[in-house]
Amino acid sequence: MREVPPGQHAVIKFGKFSDWKIVETEKYGEKYSLPIILLEHPSYESIPKAGIEMRWESKANACQELYNYIYDADDVMKEFDWDVDKEFSHTWIVHRFETGGYQLEQK
Repeated sequence: MREVPPGQHAVIKFGKFSDWKIVETEKYGEKYSLPIILLEHPSYESIPKAGIEMRWESKANACQELYNYIYDADDVMKEFDWDVDKEFSHTWIVHRFETGGYQLEQK
């Protein structure tokens, strides 16, 4: 997913949490790589109603905190008493603040 411009937002759905990973990028170092379905984004002219399947690669604290909630220090998915994919299958708003930070909000 392209970067959300400051002061704007995108709308996404998360893909399977078992497909999340940390990737090493040449230019920016370590990033969190999350499969998503992009539903709305100000930098994309046309998005089909069903969305676009892609990956969101980011160093954002919002991604890091969510990743650390789902995965342990050895990058192994934690076990929960509930279905993670089902609970996070809602639509989410990705807010980008003027300061550059991101916040995730369930829509």
